Amino acid sequence: MKTFKTLIGIAASIGVLTVSSTSVFGLGAILTMDEAGNAYFTPSQPFAHTIGTDPNSGISTLEYFLPFAGVAGDVLLQDPTGQISDVLRFDGNSDVYFFSLVEPGQNQLADVGLPSVFLTPNVTVPELGTEGVFTYAYYTPTVGQPGYKSAAPGMEYYIISDVPEPCTMLLGGLGGGLLLFLRSRRQATRN
Repeated sequence: MKTFKTLIGIAASIGVLTVSSTSVFGLGAILTMDEAGNAYFTPSQPFAHTIGTDPNSGISTLEYFLPFAGVAGDVLLQDPTGQISDVLRFDGNSDVYFFSLVEPGQNQLADVGLPSVFLTPNVTVPELGTEGVFTYAYYTPTVGQPGYKSAAPGMEYYIISDVPEPCTMLLGGLGGGLLLFLRSRRQATRN
């Protein structure tokens, strides 16, 4: 029995390692990043960030350190009105600089404004969601586009450009909890 449990443990470990290495180094990798300093690969493998100075614009902003070097260039996020609201700048090494418009009520690490000149190549990607509440974009680079990694074709970037403020999330959670409490009390009084 002990041998069987050991074999199951080894098989599970190999499975986790296979999923992790596949996610990071190739097939179906999804890289998630937001303007608040949260970034990870599936399944939840975080990577580092800091406030760094982009050498092209001289602006200090949120900088992510990727475990690979992607094609240099800019990914421009376009809101529903047609305005560019965010820029992800790949430097061709392993750094990504995240720029976002400064918005009232938002105070994220990337909220420093946009660079005055966009690098080429660049790609414009539409934002989805509700502006000022929660917006995001999906981006899958192809050969020659910013962030493309030849060893991981089909890698997808999930970019969260408006992150809900903690107070908003807390109020929503408290309201939902109160509704559940009242509902359970009402059901208890019926029985």
